[in-house]
Amino acid sequence: MAAAMIELGERLAAVWGGGPPISRLPPDLVPPTAEAAYAAQTALVARLVPRFGPIVGWKVGAPSPTAEPAAAPLLADLVRPSPAHFGGTRLRLYGIEAEVAFRFGRALAPRREPYGEAEVSAAIDSLHPAIELVETRFEAWDGPSGLAKLADLGSNGGFCFGAGTTEWRSRDLARPIVSLEIDGTTVAERVGGNTAGHPMRTLVWLVNHACRLGRGLWAGDIVTTGSHTGLIFAGRGRRVVARVDGLGEASLVLSEV
Repeated sequence: MAAAMIELGERLAAVWGGGPPISRLPPDLVPPTAEAAYAAQTALVARLVPRFGPIVGWKVGAPSPTAEPAAAPLLADLVRPSPAHFGGTRLRLYGIEAEVAFRFGRALAPRREPYGEAEVSAAIDSLHPAIELVETRFEAWDGPSGLAKLADLGSNGGFCFGAGTTEWRSRDLARPIVSLEIDGTTVAERVGGNTAGHPMRTLVWLVNHACRLGRGLWAGDIVTTGSHTGLIFAGRGRRVVARVDGLGEASLVLSEV
């Protein structure tokens, strides 16, 4: 299985490098477990870091408040402050999600004992409105299994974050009012809306996941905790704004080039 997951990582890296999207995965390259998907993800990241820079954050989410979360690293050249531009031939889907992200002010190094909520919360510095750009290295968005998408950096294509606040501990993190706007028209607005539930659960899980991978969380890492508006396909040339009530906004342009 290890060799197959390395090969999957290599095939995904070839698409990231400008090759054609993967039309079909042979059965032996479909990750059978989350552990296998993370092995392929690790192999992919090793091949992308020389081009896109080191890990500077993470995305984490879950389909329900009790489901096992899933995570993927965010690479330096794909993480940009608002207002941001993303474009070029690498992008095909132009999927967008309005999210809320946390920036860590203190490192949490790998250790044998799992981190708990109090330690994770104390290490967080700021809260930010954010937009995830969703992309795939597979030909059909609905074709690969969820674990194959997990191997493909959780279908990340880019990430944009707005100015944050350090006064976040008194906020209702489970039920923020979040809206998404395309070219001046509101296309989604939710109270809460994150299928993972309260973000602190997924943040604690993410910290311990990163520790199991031998990295942990570094000071300055930004972690986005899942979509509040669902996935919306914006299209090339659009201007996208995500707003979080009382927090501010993040914006990006999906440029033609």
